[in-house]
Amino acid sequence: MVRVGGQDSEPSPGAGSGPSGEALKTGHMTTAEMFRVHGVDLAWSESGSSPAGRPTLVLVHGYTGSSHDFSLQVDALAADRRVLTMDHRGHGLSTKTGHLDGYTIEQLAADLTSLLEAVGDGPVDLLGHSMGGRVVMQLVVARPDLVRSLILMDTSAWSFLPPDQETRDFVRGFMDAFDPAGGMPTTLNLGGPEDVLIEASTPAAWRLEKDAIFAGMDAYAVKALGGALMSDVADDADSLRAHLPSISCPTTVIVGEHDHPLVDQAPALAAAVADGRLTVVPGAYHSPQLTHAAEWRSAVQHHLEWVETREGAQ
Repeated sequence: MVRVGGQDSEPSPGAGSGPSGEALKTGHMTTAEMFRVHGVDLAWSESGSSPAGRPTLVLVHGYTGSSHDFSLQVDALAADRRVLTMDHRGHGLSTKTGHLDGYTIEQLAADLTSLLEAVGDGPVDLLGHSMGGRVVMQLVVARPDLVRSLILMDTSAWSFLPPDQETRDFVRGFMDAFDPAGGMPTTLNLGGPEDVLIEASTPAAWRLEKDAIFAGMDAYAVKALGGALMSDVADDADSLRAHLPSISCPTTVIVGEHDHPLVDQAPALAAAVADGRLTVVPGAYHSPQLTHAAEWRSAVQHHLEWVETREGAQ
């Protein structure tokens, strides 16, 4: 999930526009609604519909991503249920505030909480990818009533730091030196074998749109959230990790086989929650929904079937 690079000369975009409820169009022609919360507009979309009693599946993207990260999979997932996606503040079509204040994991969790209260339509099946996993864990600890089940995808409750010290020092140095007043970095991509897999597995138009979405995000979100994710996470009684046993809903940890250090942490993450299990996607890295789509959808579907079977047996 770590990507670093130089800066563009254009300044970071300011606050997003559009009143609450205004429909917008993205390049892949899905419709996004705007939800006003905590002084910003959050872009969110829904697809499909759920039979009576079947919860909405909510997909929460990661750092510097957007709902576009799931756009190639939404139609398949929405064949038998309502699927909701959203853009965090500073990302995608949501408001770019143009300052560091408010770009915290806690604020993203509060934003998502308000969105689910308004449009979740009851306890949801909640999937969080990477930083989105940290956000959804924060949410379910505080508001377990909003969540039926949890999927933690290529994420961590304690450390996103790269496994080797040289890369850690490089990334931390970049984040410390990065000045968001100078605009977005041209890239945050360190390069690696996953890039080849993504190019082979996704349409060129999808990749161009992803690049455009990245270029349009708030550089202040990159600075604030990147700094938080690349910090040493407290491991004391007040830390998120210490609260994982309180997560009692059925939880599946999905992770790519080669997504270090997250795959190394995944067994401990699955064991830490009260009712967790682990699914490793062979051959995948950080974004298996892009590179190993069929296997990823199967893992998500197996989780949902597991939850529904357990409910039926009660």
